Amino acid sequence: MKRLPPRRFFAAALACALALGAGTASAKDLGVRGAVWRIEEPDLLREIEARLQEMENTGEADRMRREAVERTRAFIESPPRVTGIQPARERRTRLFDPSVEVERDILAPDGALLAAGGTRINPLEKHPLTRDLLFIDGTRPVEVDWAIAREKPSVIVLLAGRPLELMRAHGRAFFFDQGGRLARRFRLRVTPSLINVEGQFLRITEVPLEDEENAGSEGDRS
Repeated sequence: MKRLPPRRFFAAALACALALGAGTASAKDLGVRGAVWRIEEPDLLREIEARLQEMENTGEADRMRREAVERTRAFIESPPRVTGIQPARERRTRLFDPSVEVERDILAPDGALLAAGGTRINPLEKHPLTRDLLFIDGTRPVEVDWAIAREKPSVIVLLAGRPLELMRAHGRAFFFDQGGRLARRFRLRVTPSLINVEGQFLRITEVPLEDEENAGSEGDRS
């Protein structure tokens, strides 16, 4: 048997001693220190099911459903008016370019280029506007009467008012500019505003109508 040099023998002996000591220490029973509880976590799904069942039993679920239906009905019957809109005070006309600029290349499913980034596209070239757009405040009877009386084909868009109530009263469709998206798009500030086509542009005409709240304006029935 080959003998180890003194230094290597001492190192090996020390390693064995440490290993034996560690084994003994890890096996020693140190007893219990402090209170011990079982780890328990609530079942989230069961918690939710229990809460839902409690809501059904107490009638709270039915109340919440009724309130949701009422809120939806109220929103449809009387949507929030578009902010920043006032009655027209004078007749003014401007042209609006509906073209939009493509931000990046638009490709077909087969990879063919439909429109290159930076291209300006006028939607009137593909989808001509065949009806006038009448933007009105449905809370002003004079504006409603003006829109109803127009003989040319038109679409009535409310920026305020109760569309379903007006539909029932006049027997024709009234749309609502939810969130004011169209008003922002066409930069509308007053009602009534008449929008029709002029070549590749939209002509926007602000039409003042006189009533008790807007007396002295340049009344117009056209």
